[in-house]
Amino acid sequence: MRTPTKARSHGPQTSRASRGTWITVLVLVIASLVLPHRTRSQTSTPTATAQQLPQQIVYKQAFRTVLLLDIQAATVDRQGGNGNNLRSYFQNKAGLTAAETALLKSTAQSVVTQIRAIDEQIQSVAASYRASLKNSPANSPPPLPAELHTLQVQKDNLVLGGVAALQSGYGTARFQHLDTFVQATVTPNITTNTLTASAPKKAPSPPAKTSPLPPMQPIQWPQ
Repeated sequence: MRTPTKARSHGPQTSRASRGTWITVLVLVIASLVLPHRTRSQTSTPTATAQQLPQQIVYKQAFRTVLLLDIQAATVDRQGGNGNNLRSYFQNKAGLTAAETALLKSTAQSVVTQIRAIDEQIQSVAASYRASLKNSPANSPPPLPAELHTLQVQKDNLVLGGVAALQSGYGTARFQHLDTFVQATVTPNITTNTLTASAPKKAPSPPAKTSPLPPMQPIQWPQ
């Protein structure tokens, strides 16, 4: 009977590989908190391609992911770990310079902060609309408030303004380099819904999960 041979330890190389795998998995999990993005509708559609998605949808998610990576990196630091790989994920994976990364992060912070303020207004308008449904016939709901459309346009313009700032700061060639990375990593994970004019008669079914990634602790947005 042959005696099993003991596997050789690969030392630092194995450790580095494990850390790299852990960072990749964690980044994917963080992305799963942000994605999929869903628009107001009833009917779900499969994951969309870059050609099917407006720029404001793709970059809204990209900006949120940039901030979430920094938040998670800070959490790792507080727990005694090293969050630098998360913090520099876009810089390393997209091949950005330090200046380009700084512009991406500052733009993401500005856009997401302003979007959160608009989202609070949307929630208030939506709550008033839901309350009005209680006094309306089931087969004749009131039209959606025009203010919702106005606020959504404001959100879209904020994102597009952020994209324009990146285009101006990066230059054409370097922005195209970033956009290729964003379209390859963010867009495939965005699931959209088709818009319908009428109000739903029943609550839509929960969307199917697009990733078997394990759950992680909720991340608190900074106030």
